Amino acid sequence: MSNAFGLTSTNEFQNAFQWQGRSGRAYDLTKQPLEDLNMSGHGLYLLAIATPEGEKAIWVGTRDSLIHDDQSRRAFLKAVHRAEFAYSYELGAHETVPPTLVWDLEAATLRPERRAA
Repeated sequence: MSNAFGLTSTNEFQNAFQWQGRSGRAYDLTKQPLEDLNMSGHGLYLLAIATPEGEKAIWVGTRDSLIHDDQSRRAFLKAVHRAEFAYSYELGAHETVPPTLVWDLEAATLRPERRAA
């Protein structure tokens, strides 16, 4: 059983992967096709690039942060042109994104040896 924090998407096409935040905490994120990224759900999204050490987060945010936060929107527009991968973290319908979750995932790296169950 995984000690990762997170929910797995119900979309059967996608796969869950474990990411490690700057705090050391593990999160199960669901890989999304970047070219078909749809941020209509109620969740948190992560854009990533490949580095020699593995995949690294370059933007983390929500659909609402793109609408209501100019800084997040600018960072997203810069990141989306560099991004090679996209991941999502689904939240419950009435669940809000804790700011500490965004902070933790902003410095996250994919744990290549750990594929979420």
